[in-house]
Amino acid sequence: MPVSPTYPGVYVQEVPSGVRTIVGVSTAIGMFIGTSMKGPIGEPVRCTSYMDFTRSFSENPAGGMLAEYVKLFFLNGGTDCYVMRIANGATQSTVVLQNETGNPVLRLQAKDAGLAGESIRATVSYNGPQPEATFNLDLFQWDIDSSGKRVRTKRESWKRLSMDPNSPAYAQDFITQNSKLVDAVDIGPAGGDGFSLSGRAVDDTPGFQAAWQALLGNFAGTVTNRFQITIGNNGPVMIDLSGIAVATDVLTAPLIATAIHNAFVAAGIPGINVTVSFPLSAASTTRRLKIAPDGVTTHGDVYITTGSTLGNQKDLAVPLMLGTGQGGLEVSGNADRRPAPSGITFRATETNLNDLADLVQVNLGIAPNFLSLEAFTRQPNGTFTPGGIQINPQPPSTPNVVTVAAAGSRVFQDGTPALTSPNGNSDGVREKLAILAQRINSFVPVLPQVWKWKAEVWGSRLAILPADDLDDNFISTAFALSTNPALPAGAFTNNVHYYSVGASGASIGLQTSAGAPATDGTAPQAADYDNAYNVIDKEVDLFNLMVLAPDAAVAITLVYPNASIFCQKRRAFLLMDPPASWTSAQQAATGVAALHVGLVKDYSAIFFPRVTISQAGLNVNTGPAGAIAGLCARIDGTRGVWKAPAGTGADLRGVVGLEYKLSDAENGITNPRAVNTLRIFPDGIVNWGGRTNDGDDDFASEYKYISIRRIALYIEESLYRGLKWVVFEPNDEPLWSQIRLNVGAFMHDLFRQGAFQGSTPRDAYFVKCDHETTTQSDQNRGIVNIMVGFAPLKPAEFVILYLQQMAGQIQV
Repeated sequence: MPVSPTYPGVYVQEVPSGVRTIVGVSTAIGMFIGTSMKGPIGEPVRCTSYMDFTRSFSENPAGGMLAEYVKLFFLNGGTDCYVMRIANGATQSTVVLQNETGNPVLRLQAKDAGLAGESIRATVSYNGPQPEATFNLDLFQWDIDSSGKRVRTKRESWKRLSMDPNSPAYAQDFITQNSKLVDAVDIGPAGGDGFSLSGRAVDDTPGFQAAWQALLGNFAGTVTNRFQITIGNNGPVMIDLSGIAVATDVLTAPLIATAIHNAFVAAGIPGINVTVSFPLSAASTTRRLKIAPDGVTTHGDVYITTGSTLGNQKDLAVPLMLGTGQGGLEVSGNADRRPAPSGITFRATETNLNDLADLVQVNLGIAPNFLSLEAFTRQPNGTFTPGGIQINPQPPSTPNVVTVAAAGSRVFQDGTPALTSPNGNSDGVREKLAILAQRINSFVPVLPQVWKWKAEVWGSRLAILPADDLDDNFISTAFALSTNPALPAGAFTNNVHYYSVGASGASIGLQTSAGAPATDGTAPQAADYDNAYNVIDKEVDLFNLMVLAPDAAVAITLVYPNASIFCQKRRAFLLMDPPASWTSAQQAATGVAALHVGLVKDYSAIFFPRVTISQAGLNVNTGPAGAIAGLCARIDGTRGVWKAPAGTGADLRGVVGLEYKLSDAENGITNPRAVNTLRIFPDGIVNWGGRTNDGDDDFASEYKYISIRRIALYIEESLYRGLKWVVFEPNDEPLWSQIRLNVGAFMHDLFRQGAFQGSTPRDAYFVKCDHETTTQSDQNRGIVNIMVGFAPLKPAEFVILYLQQMAGQIQV
């Protein structure tokens, strides 16, 4: 109610009713543990169909019986389960990627242990907005489809990754957190500082001052030289070089550096210092403008974008090609820490940039073998077939050099004013690379099958890539490459088609150091099961039925005790297979006592004999636990968890027989010892027993029957989850009444479904929570005690039929 009504009228306020509906939990979520041919090791995977299982694991029986157990679960009515593959000593495949100079920089390691990691492939490319700063990593896994064809699966594509530890796209962290195939570890040296180099060269043959004054100085007051620059994580800041006093390169460079420093100060970012230089090409009289952090007070990368706001005549970035977007070369300080890209790549550097640009300019009078490629392509049969191409590209319409035609104007050698075209009808190095790529992609060999290459341009790089999907079609050292005029030695880098994660990583490429092979390990030991329970306890919220496939290196009967203890902790039930040594009812009746040692008997049950299934056309005997788990799920869905998973309606599906057939008399030997017997009746193969391991007639246990134990677990788990709201509530009668209301509603619903004995609720269950269950001492200690009782339905295990003849026609 409102505390202080202020005006006459009606006030409305909602108050809680105290009703908090308790919803029953699932009763038949399976938990399967065993071995398989592939799949994550030590990680529970949820499967809602057998197809889900085969996608993550394998149905190949050579990997263990886990696949058959899960298959029988779904065939018999199961709909939801977790599967955990375990092994002893399994290892993960790895590969170490090198950079373009042959130094290790990044290690990829398969997420999951096992030989399946050997089929993971990776490709690296630099095709992005900053091709000299970031890289792309594409991952996939080879698999065999239903037709026997090898296909790519589990594809992943991670773009714009960085080797800068301060970047949000830092490869080590980003890949490890997001990829489902591999983890990444940065093993390269520390990075440095980047730089920005103009893509267009300036011919200073008349002299540096004459060539650069029209570009940088405020000559005749007609040119405004603006661009935006980002240094490290600072910027972008607008730079205006108008009024720079151009003299020599040595005198002009510090003036530009000061202008950049002052612009950052004016923007409220003090302490940004750069070095400026005008590197001179060794092959000509052209120079380029280079800007880099000073490396003492300022560190990071340099990126330049256009500063035009009033048209191209107000901009310096476009005509001088400053910045990657305008055709310049911007190299990150972490560029050399990246793994080398896949394929063959030409890398433009500060030293060879002019050489590449000059190639097309001077090729008019040179013989037509400007660039010759000779490739040896590996064919499917394993042989190598040579294939070659000679490229004689036409020269670009406009050379790449800026000259000064008249005071205050910028023109190119063909007379086109630089002020009228964003790139002066030429795009520098990128234009030359595009010519090469176009000629490679349009080349038609005499034998098409021997030429399987394609070319792409990545910023200031030419990439020549294999164009087919042969896994072993790699670029070998036999790939001969010659140029005329000659390019600098090492300008081209040969690398693999696909990086292979695993042992084969060393043999298929030049930029890959030895990979570590994976192993599937050996059959799991008892400790491997214990480790699995620890993982399940942390990662699986709810499961009800545990099944252990008989794949252990030790007798599975030695693993059951700890499994039953774990099931007791998690309010689950363990379904056990009989030992393979049991070949008769007598052995089962006498041998079951040995299984009880260390076992939580009322949280487990054993079923005998083993079932026969058809596997690749052969009959194979296997444990029945997987089928029984599916049967429990089916009975729960149709009748309820309080119905014993046994009887004529409890037929087993997906089985073709039993390892041993038992008679009624033999069943009479096993049943009193709580060994649940599978029988062949006209109805089919059925489960003809419903006792827990605590159901031996000599034990007199109140949890003699599986159905009683499982409904008790169902009630416990449902109330455990449904009463969490009680924690920290005021511990007195209002709380107790709410508890009685909600728990009573839950129990009454079960009563209406026929889960309990009794014709009235009073006969079937009770809920008590009051001052008698919770004393003042309990309240002082923060304890509320709730007592819930129920009258379970016991299965009609023995149906006694009395038959009597009527004494007819006797008159008394």
